[in-house]
Amino acid sequence: MHFLLTNDDGFDSPELRLLCRAAAERGHRVTVSAPEEQQSGKSHAFSVFNPLFVREDTMPGAEKAFRVRGTPVDCSRIGFMELAGERVDAVLSGINAGYNIGLATYVSGTVGAAREAAFAGYPALAVSMEPHTPDDMREFFAEYAVRAAEMMVRGEIRCPPQAVCNLNAPCCPVSDLKGTKVCGISRLMYKDSYVRYDGPRGDVTYWLRPMEPEFDPEPDRDLGLLMDCWITVTFLTPEPCDQTEWADFPLQR
Repeated sequence: MHFLLTNDDGFDSPELRLLCRAAAERGHRVTVSAPEEQQSGKSHAFSVFNPLFVREDTMPGAEKAFRVRGTPVDCSRIGFMELAGERVDAVLSGINAGYNIGLATYVSGTVGAAREAAFAGYPALAVSMEPHTPDDMREFFAEYAVRAAEMMVRGEIRCPPQAVCNLNAPCCPVSDLKGTKVCGISRLMYKDSYVRYDGPRGDVTYWLRPMEPEFDPEPDRDLGLLMDCWITVTFLTPEPCDQTEWADFPLQR
């Protein structure tokens, strides 16, 4: 199979190289199209009025690899439209250094890149784990994600139309892993704040303070299950709820 790999942490991310190696070791052709720089939090943004500067590079395990000066969605689009040279079988975005769970899935560049591929009709996975995940789980999960992509291509994993298969690995050794659960996203939200700096010429700058999660993990949703040593799978669909439940909208004219 021919897989397109992308991410939002940038071309030099060790997790991207881990995923690339795992795909190559399972005998797949790999094209990498990844941002030149860190692009977390870009959601589904892509370039409309600016050109994309692309530079070919190398990555162990990849048949072709490209650095793209753009967003994760830019990388995904230009990857499957142009850089791969032919239609790819699936698009894998990640492995992200940090969970993509809860409401963070709406702002994640990792998810955005996979979502763009899903919208275009490709089997698409967003793959994430915490940076301090044990080494044996890191290796296992990279191969797990590639096997999931294989099964999606063969139709062995049923997926809603134009949906992203969002995978997250628990931060535990493989020996503690309980299995895999399909689940909904939690109500996880981050408590953001900014630090203000007053410059010497009247200019003011604000830096985002490191985010602190504010949550009460629900046992049957992504965060609670990850904390309980399950791999979580959530299908993120274009139609996130049954709209007919809200059809009786009181304001009509």
